[in-house]
Amino acid sequence: MKPENKAMREFLLENGIDAMPKYIASGSLRGTWRLYAKAKGQFVKWWENYELMGKLHKLGFRDYDGKPFTDFSGNGGDFQVFAKRNI
Repeated sequence: MKPENKAMREFLLENGIDAMPKYIASGSLRGTWRLYAKAKGQFVKWWENYELMGKLHKLGFRDYDGKPFTDFSGNGGDFQVFAKRNI
């Protein structure tokens, strides 16, 4: 695991979010984090999961457009979202 992903994983766990991060350094989503449910097959609901959206918001994350999270920021099912951290 790359150092930036490992550090973000630890940061998220310390703040009560069990997610796998992947930093995207190039391409159209450059500068975003892909955050998703940790284990394959582990279902973490995104749609109407306002507690999770709130936690991410408090930690300085926004959706890939820099706006607050909504139901439509994720894929609508499993927890997977592209987020930017604005601190």
